[in-house]
Amino acid sequence: MTNQLLDSYNDKLKRLDKCVKFEKVDRVPIAVATLYFSAKYSNLSYDTMFYDTEKYKEAAAKFALDFNWDAACFLRSFETVTLGLSLAASDPKLAINVAIASVMGGGFAHDILKDIYASHPGRELPKDGESHFLIKDTVISPEEYDEFIVNPLQFLSDIVVPRVYRSLNKPGSSESNAALINLGLQLGPSLNNVVEFTKRMKEVNCPPWYMALAPNPLDFIGSFVRNFDKVLFDIRRYPTKIKKLCEELAPVFAAVGKATGQLSYDLTGSKRVFLPVWYNSFLSNKQFKEFHWPYIKYIAEELIKEGFTPLLSFQGEHDHLLDTILELPEGKAIAWFDRTDVIKAKKVIGEHTCVAGGISPSLLIGGTPEEVDSRIKLILDEIKPAKGFIFTLPFNAIGPAKIENVKAMTEAVFKYGEY
Repeated sequence: MTNQLLDSYNDKLKRLDKCVKFEKVDRVPIAVATLYFSAKYSNLSYDTMFYDTEKYKEAAAKFALDFNWDAACFLRSFETVTLGLSLAASDPKLAINVAIASVMGGGFAHDILKDIYASHPGRELPKDGESHFLIKDTVISPEEYDEFIVNPLQFLSDIVVPRVYRSLNKPGSSESNAALINLGLQLGPSLNNVVEFTKRMKEVNCPPWYMALAPNPLDFIGSFVRNFDKVLFDIRRYPTKIKKLCEELAPVFAAVGKATGQLSYDLTGSKRVFLPVWYNSFLSNKQFKEFHWPYIKYIAEELIKEGFTPLLSFQGEHDHLLDTILELPEGKAIAWFDRTDVIKAKKVIGEHTCVAGGISPSLLIGGTPEEVDSRIKLILDEIKPAKGFIFTLPFNAIGPAKIENVKAMTEAVFKYGEY
């Protein structure tokens, strides 16, 4: 697709790592999470990308070869995270394997467990519908916070798991036992598929933008066990309980990040750990610094101590919170922005923390190649003089993008991003 020479897998890993450390690179790297566009590019339905492992692998490989990005993420969903965490106290290794089953393994866990979180293409949605992840009703009541605080993992196991997985809603029943046995039988093949996928990505010189995951407490409470909207009320009605629960969960999530980070490093050579941040757009500066940021910062710092690179995905608008990023250890993390203007962000953050961002997906969906080229030139002319920039896009946001526009984007970054 492009005249850009194919760099080796290790060359791309090094380029991304150098950006984090503010070392000199030959060009701005491209690293994007995009499951749905790679499906479109190979003319595959979205449900095929979720449920056909071989076609998923080859579609990712074709995309990686043709576009030659420095990293790409083709991961899928998060519905087994809660079940995995509930096992952490009794069997940490199994807990990690279960937690990553849906993230890396596709839709099989959704079919077996019948979770209330996800709606997937070809199941609850049309075969070309993008997956949804949402709690429609509250899973726990505010009166249960006290019990949750006392023993979070036991509470997840005893109370939350039966409520969020319909196949497990009667613990000890034949239906529940059969579902757990079925899931266990599928875990081995699923993890083998992850290994084979990683090998294929190495063959086509495509490191992962991320593979490891570290949740954070407030987002987990809102997105997995309570309700996203209800937590916004809870931080006003039960502030002490929310903070205490966050304090209890933060070390658990730091451990998850380290464990999945090590798995990612062993398989791929990448030490980036995805640390998504969802509530930032919905909280005031004061609320963010009281209920959200201390625990995100703690997890990020714990990962950094172990040699991992937190990839903090600040989704939505983060403009009013940019100064908090300066509290992280310098040159050790990546701040990945969704709707925040990366030029503005870079001016605030400077050469303290590597910035990742790019153009609006709407331009790739509705614009022209000429408009894409022009916008990228403007961004790179402004931002390139400062070291530590990675060109990326919002998470899984370009499924309906025009192929010619994504090609134009790639060629523009290669052309205007040279140092």
